[in-house]
Amino acid sequence: MRNCLARKILRRVGIAGLVTLSATSPYFGLSLIRSFNKENKKKDWRRFYLSLSYLNRRGYVRILEHNGQSIKVEITRRGEKTVRGLDIDSLEFKKQENWDGKWRVIVFDVPVNKNQNRRAFTEKIKELGFVMVQKSVWTYPFECYEELVILRKFYEIEKYVSYFEAIEVEDETNWRGRFNLKSSAAI
Repeated sequence: MRNCLARKILRRVGIAGLVTLSATSPYFGLSLIRSFNKENKKKDWRRFYLSLSYLNRRGYVRILEHNGQSIKVEITRRGEKTVRGLDIDSLEFKKQENWDGKWRVIVFDVPVNKNQNRRAFTEKIKELGFVMVQKSVWTYPFECYEELVILRKFYEIEKYVSYFEAIEVEDETNWRGRFNLKSSAAI
């Protein structure tokens, strides 16, 4: 989905689930647009309405009721899945200044019928900064458990992925070098 305003609208509707927009003028969408820091202009309202229509046509939202004063919008399953995907696209691990000396390690064994999910998951953790230790063993030096739970659930492989923290690693010097970590923290 390339339309930035449509993404914002979908994300907002996704948070609420069901939204009723209303106003005393035909510019009912302007209040929502203001929340996106847009100027209060007629062309902005038109962009908003076109984006909402686009989302409806594509099956991301359903317009339940529409009259001159209000519009009731509901997110669909497809829209919910897309919102989760948008959140995954913006997901980042936080890098701390001081390393706590713990290695976050994930190990996975995903069945063949979920190969596509495994490949997508692997690409995402690589993009986020994980480093491969062995074929299905990846490591990261900073706290990332909550984000990993979201990823496992999104790619529908949560029961095939294990997470653990390690304090002592045989190849720690090599691992620290991969992440440009100077020395381990005092434990």
